[in-house]
Amino acid sequence: MKFHALQAKTAAAETVELLGDDENPFSTNKVTGHSLNYPIAATCTPTKVCVDTCYFMCGPATWPASLKKQWRLYNATVADPKRVASVVAKWATRMQLDFVRWNGGGDLFAQSVECINYAAPLMPDIPQWVVTRLPQHAVNIEPAANVFVHFSLDQHSWTRAAAMREYRGNWFWSYQCDAGEKPEKSLAPVVFYDGYDPADEPLNGDDCPLNAADDIAGTCGRCRRCFDGSAASRAKELLPILSGRI
Repeated sequence: MKFHALQAKTAAAETVELLGDDENPFSTNKVTGHSLNYPIAATCTPTKVCVDTCYFMCGPATWPASLKKQWRLYNATVADPKRVASVVAKWATRMQLDFVRWNGGGDLFAQSVECINYAAPLMPDIPQWVVTRLPQHAVNIEPAANVFVHFSLDQHSWTRAAAMREYRGNWFWSYQCDAGEKPEKSLAPVVFYDGYDPADEPLNGDDCPLNAADDIAGTCGRCRRCFDGSAASRAKELLPILSGRI
C-alpha cells in the first residue's frame, strides 16, 4: 500500500535532529502558500479514502530534503512545544503571513496541540487554521477567536466526529469524496471532489473552489472561508446532518 511505502521511506529519513535555532519552520505549499508540515507516517491514522486521495503522499513532500525537515519540526515540537510556538510566531510575523496553516502534511499529536495552544496567543491577529482527522487531539485545542479547527471526514470516518460535537471552539468539518463519488448537497461546509475534479457535476456553495479551478495556486488565500469564520458558521447550520450520521 502507498501509506506503508511512505512509512518505510519516512523511517529512512528520520533523524534525531531538531529544527535549527533560526530555521524557518514553514514549507512551501502550492495551495496555501506556506504550511507547517509533519511526517505523515509518524502522525496520521488514515482511512482508505485518505490514503487514496492524499496529495502529500507523492511529489516534493516525499523527497528526502522535505522528509528530513518534517522530522526536524516534529522532533523539535516533541522536545519543546513552547519553543517551537515562539519560532512559528516569529517567522509568521517576519514573513507577513495573514494565516498559519497547521498540518499541510501530517496530523496532530499531543505536543503539537500544546504548540498550537502556545502559538495562538502570540499572534492574535493571525488566523490559525488547523486541519486534522484525530478527535482525541482536536478536542484539546484551546478555543480562541483566531483558531479554526478543520475536521476532515470521508464516507468511512463519520463516527470520528462524534467527540467534536461538544467542542466549544471554532470548528467545522469537510468531506473528501472517493473516486467516482457524487456527494449529497449540504453534506459539509466544505466539500472536496476526488482530485478536485467534479467531472460534470455542477458546483454548489459548499464545494471548495479548488474543485475545477484552472490554477490551484494560492486558492486558499483568496477564498479564506476555512479560517475567516464562514465555514464554522455554516457548520452550525449543518450540525443536524452531522449528528444524523454519527
